[in-house]
Amino acid sequence: MKKAVMGLVVLVALLLSGCEEAVFEGTVAVVEAEESILIVEPHEGESIRQSGTLVSLSVPEDHTYEVGDTVRVTHEGPVMESHPLQVNLISIKKTSGGSK
Repeated sequence: MKKAVMGLVVLVALLLSGCEEAVFEGTVAVVEAEESILIVEPHEGESIRQSGTLVSLSVPEDHTYEVGDTVRVTHEGPVMESHPLQVNLISIKKTSGGSK
């Protein structure tokens, strides 16, 4: 019975470790409002820059961004190493710049 419980604990830990959230800050470089797409350039020193310098994000339609806005992006799962990079967006928050 102990082995079964330990196996279950290990399985849950492995599943949860694959769903880790990651956060980076960057500057909006391109706004494609019609498709609700942003291209964000992560700031220097952000770990995601090891994979690339631009990240494409599908954002909720009720959010408005402008080129030059600084944003904080929370995402999960693997970074899709296309150009620009793509991530599974959890949330995005404007930290400075123009309107909401």
